Amino acid sequence: MIGNGDIRTPEDACAMVTQTGCDAVMIGRTAPANPWIFRQIEQYCASISNGRLQVAASAAAAPYDHPSEADRYDMIRTYFKMLIEEELPDAVGKMKQFASWFTHGVAGGAALRKAIYEAKSGPEVLSRVEAFFEERLSSQTALILQN
Repeated sequence: MIGNGDIRTPEDACAMVTQTGCDAVMIGRTAPANPWIFRQIEQYCASISNGRLQVAASAAAAPYDHPSEADRYDMIRTYFKMLIEEELPDAVGKMKQFASWFTHGVAGGAALRKAIYEAKSGPEVLSRVEAFFEERLSSQTALILQN
């Protein structure tokens, strides 16, 4: 039996299995917004021992990884490059749809979505994504170097 519905976090997946006794969970709308959900579920499940989370070495340590801005940038840039290379007739529409899912929760994501929606071609969308993330990542690097 496969559990389905509102699986947004690794905790949701484990709760579904615990509450229903299902053999697996189906991930739907969360996957495009957080393609790391599968790895996170695996990490979360691995951190559970006899029904309890193992005590992390640091109290602040999360039981699973969260994607960095660089991870998000790499994912969206790779996907958009693939769409452009395939020359699909609906590539720009797919890019805009994916950007809507993928940039929620990204600081400044609304401005990026607006820039993407105004773009008219795949390369223009990609250029706007690259400019957005490269500016953010270079700013973060500069802050780290200052400290």
